[in-house]
Amino acid sequence: MKKLSENNKLIEDLNKILIPCRIVLEFEALTSLYLTDSNYKKIKKIADYLPSSKRLINLLNVEGNPLYENIVKYFINSALPKIKALPTDTRNHSDKYRKGDIITSKSNTCLYLALHRLKLKFLIIKSIIDKFKANNYNLEYFNKESDKNYVSFLSVLADKYHDLNKRNLEMMFPKSSISERIKKLLNNEDAVTGEKLLNLITSKKYSEKTNIIKFLMREIKASLFVCKMMFAKMDINDPFCVTKERIVDVEEIMISNDFIPELIPALSKSVRYANKQILNDCLKAFYFLMDQILEGINNAIRTASRNQIKLEKYELIYYTVNIFDN
Repeated sequence: MKKLSENNKLIEDLNKILIPCRIVLEFEALTSLYLTDSNYKKIKKIADYLPSSKRLINLLNVEGNPLYENIVKYFINSALPKIKALPTDTRNHSDKYRKGDIITSKSNTCLYLALHRLKLKFLIIKSIIDKFKANNYNLEYFNKESDKNYVSFLSVLADKYHDLNKRNLEMMFPKSSISERIKKLLNNEDAVTGEKLLNLITSKKYSEKTNIIKFLMREIKASLFVCKMMFAKMDINDPFCVTKERIVDVEEIMISNDFIPELIPALSKSVRYANKQILNDCLKAFYFLMDQILEGINNAIRTASRNQIKLEKYELIYYTVNIFDN
């Protein structure tokens, strides 16, 4: 085997700590941080006209923070240009698969990771509710499993979501050691290291237990925003729209107050007061809307891949080992 040149060795070392398309995670985390104190409506339409990095830095209110400014600049100036538009005879009709001879498997990898993250977040929420249902809505099961003293399903949801999300993210960061040279390159306050990124994504670890719903909505909106920015680059404005007998606006369902903000607290309350009728109604509505969302995300994945990637309802693009098994 030939000895690696100094430059190739540097690239190899960098690849140990810089996962492919990590900018997706960085921009997602930064957007979620912005949504902590700001309304999603303020940035919802931004994706449609793809602002400059300078404009987006201003909108996200990160001026003067080199770490965050660099995330925005790299996403807008380096990541987005790699996304390839898919030629088609019609635009903005998600029931029509894009035509053309563009091979999308590599050029749109960043978008696949963003869609994977969006779908994963919904599946994490669903998996926690599935387990709660399978154990007859008994909090004691989770108390024994985690050696905790949960008093409500919302507190279970907070801990379990954080745990599953963090475990999945940790899998994406390599554990191998890096060279001293790389350590020196990253030894400055403006470098986005894996440790900084992980802390940024999993920050605010539910000191706001009762506001876990707000945290989940920030998580979903952040991923949705990242996906929309990249779909806009592809000239596709309604990627999640599912056309059946009527048009289902999946994007609106994702962020609607009628879904997670209403149904999950109502579910938790019905368990506390042993109201089986309300519990059953909440679960029925939750699973129905969840299925609509997952179908919409799968439709977006098919569209982005020009029908090359077809997933089952609960299937993910990338392997997540066994985070849902425990």
